[in-house]
Amino acid sequence: MAQASQDSQASSSSSYSLSASAASSESCADRADSATAASFASAHLDEATRTVLRYQAHADATADAPTRARVLSIEGSDPIGGAGTMADMKAFTAHGVFGYAAMTCVCAQNTQGVTDIVNMEPAFLRAQLDSVADDGRIDSMKIGMLGTSQIVDCVRDWLQALLDDYARRGLPRPWVVIDPVMYAKSGDSLLTPDAEEELRTILPLADIITPNVPELAALVHADAAPTTWDGAVLMARRVAEELGVIVYAKAGMFALSGAENSDDSPAVAGPAPAGADAARTRGTGANPAPACDDALIIPAAVLDRLADAEKATGGIVVNSAPAPTRTDLASRPGTAADADTATRVITLPGRRVATVNVHGTGDSLSASLAALRPQYASWEETARAAKDWMTGAIAAADGLHVGHGHGPIDFMWMAPPTARTFTDDYWTQVRGVRERIREMPFIQRMLDGTLDLLDFSFYLHQDDLYLTDYSSLLALASVRADTLHDRTFFAHAAAGGVDAEVSFHGQWFVEHGFSPEPQTMSTVTAAYIGHEHRVADSGSYAQLAAVVMPCFWLYGAIGLDIMKQAADRRLDLDSHPYGAWIRQYSDTSFNTSVARELAVCNRLAREGSRANYDAMMDAALISSEHEYLFFNQGIDRPALVR
Repeated sequence: MAQASQDSQASSSSSYSLSASAASSESCADRADSATAASFASAHLDEATRTVLRYQAHADATADAPTRARVLSIEGSDPIGGAGTMADMKAFTAHGVFGYAAMTCVCAQNTQGVTDIVNMEPAFLRAQLDSVADDGRIDSMKIGMLGTSQIVDCVRDWLQALLDDYARRGLPRPWVVIDPVMYAKSGDSLLTPDAEEELRTILPLADIITPNVPELAALVHADAAPTTWDGAVLMARRVAEELGVIVYAKAGMFALSGAENSDDSPAVAGPAPAGADAARTRGTGANPAPACDDALIIPAAVLDRLADAEKATGGIVVNSAPAPTRTDLASRPGTAADADTATRVITLPGRRVATVNVHGTGDSLSASLAALRPQYASWEETARAAKDWMTGAIAAADGLHVGHGHGPIDFMWMAPPTARTFTDDYWTQVRGVRERIREMPFIQRMLDGTLDLLDFSFYLHQDDLYLTDYSSLLALASVRADTLHDRTFFAHAAAGGVDAEVSFHGQWFVEHGFSPEPQTMSTVTAAYIGHEHRVADSGSYAQLAAVVMPCFWLYGAIGLDIMKQAADRRLDLDSHPYGAWIRQYSDTSFNTSVARELAVCNRLAREGSRANYDAMMDAALISSEHEYLFFNQGIDRPALVR
């Protein structure tokens, strides 16, 4: 029965892939395209061409698909929110799919451990599963904690009935990801012996399984878990071949220092690595960056089914990678093939993340695979995307501060931070820059009146050159603005404030015996302008708004601070050599523009992606460093542009 279900997977696909029903209703033109594809296949297309055609077929097949894949989690709960159903639903949301959930058990647990578990009655669990299946289509599913043999039987029987029903109705078979939860990372058993044996009966129904290292050993009845990565891969190949399913082998227990069972040492100890393990580092030199490469093992049975499907569909298999030849496997980087079995081992590159916050990583990975598979044309692409996402989520985990034990990963690491605004985040990050500007000799000498007039004149001339160019950036921001409010704001800023400041500078030059004529630009000024224009030329409107923000905000904030320091020192600004400039620089009316600019940046950061947020922040932080260097050049006197 399992074999029949798996074979149906090769000839049909999810609603996000080519399906038998779609093929049966194809137009004459579509049938001609299929015939052409078949002739291509008979000509033994190279893998690159087949890959391109697979992308095209996948895009065509998903053209009328729902806006979100519908993915089911069959899992236990975790009230702390880092594992189980709660982790699955967060991962589903992060990957842009709509999640269903059926709970197998309710756990009392947190980042420090599990204190109690109440397993669902099988009849009630079946009622949950039926309520989902009776009302909603399932494109993919993740099956996790199945605590008793009765629960395993319940889920297996329901899944087999669902697959049979979908096949009978001509519906695409859902993708099935099973995390065979048997042992914790520490090696502690999570199932009774009878439940462990029963669990093996559901695994052949999966497309892919994600066992940890102790679970690999249990699945092949090994006396002990492997102690090296090479050993783990070999054991994963045995599991894949015996069960006829794809295995995602996880290296985290070897590469991560401070995993869930240890605060200061690798989770799995063993002799010094050899072979492939010896090369598992990134970089060169005395302190190379350790690697954490996972592996995807596709057994011969799966490859054979894919090859059969490839022949049936003219060489275009949308629901998985085309079955490679041994020549393909030998020539492709990151893959290996056993000469006898043709098992495909695909390396999934990754980097080690030094953190103890890995609570729920197994659940999150399997949920990610289930969520992403409907969106990609092969398991290889899916696995690489899931691996990359997991690495980022683990890397961001330390910032969450959840619990006193091994904390969860950050599921929202790719989304803009929501607990703090963009401007809050920026202001905190530039605290050091602000303090350096406040205490720098140029500002302090200007306040106490000992700053040489030549130094101040040099600074003002450079400021004129900068502001003249800055006004063009504000005008460009007005042109690119996506709202009328932003457009008018930047237009007024470009036309008004800059002219007033340049006019004041000209008056100061005349009053103090300096020529108001433009001077040669310094390398510091040129570097600041160059940075802003690089962002303006290659970045988005949001990045342009962010790159000009420090000139607004730091200017206004420093002006207020200078006025406060002048008041604290009880300076007589009427007789002070720089009194007029201090008053001009501290004019609070400018803060109307500052406030509007900050609101613009917060909106753009909130509405954009995480990549957009990061690009905005990078642009603003670099501008802030240029602001410090710009003030400092009054005394430093950098070289002039020739």
